Amino acid sequence: MAEGTDRVTEVDAKEPGDPQRIEADIVRRRGEIATLVAELSHRGHDLMDVRLQIRRHALGVAATVLAVGAVAAGSIALAVWRGRRRDTLTAQGGRLREAIGRMIDRPERVAVEPTVTQRVIGAAGSAAVAFLIKAVLERVNRPRQPTRLDTPVPEREPRPPLTPVPLRRSRETTATRG
Repeated sequence: MAEGTDRVTEVDAKEPGDPQRIEADIVRRRGEIATLVAELSHRGHDLMDVRLQIRRHALGVAATVLAVGAVAAGSIALAVWRGRRRDTLTAQGGRLREAIGRMIDRPERVAVEPTVTQRVIGAAGSAAVAFLIKAVLERVNRPRQPTRLDTPVPEREPRPPLTPVPLRRSRETTATRG
């Protein structure tokens, strides 16, 4: 018994029993373990069987599909409704009024010339895009190189049939047998 700990208890020291009883106990425990492993394997197979899970949880699957469909349909309906509302003459007039109000409040932001840094970044970006487009077009228009698959395979001469060769026994092995 360990002193100073609450979790450790004294274990009764049993004298070693007869080997047949110990072996029977081991066999029983192996049987229990085999049963548990088989059940665990069965449950794992059931878990990965999608059709079985859909059958077992049909109500949940149906509710989930309906909810996802309703969200998708609602999103599409909202986008269409907003688009139609935005295209009305009243909405366009309201947006024009807001834009004119912003121009009057901050005229320095209307038609501003780009800074030197913005110009350099713009030039570098357009040069990189032009380089990439040129490289892609050259690759697309490049004549195709013939490959090994394009060349015909030469006909081979048929091989002569194999003749079986009799096995010879060495003199040493025949002398030791006879």
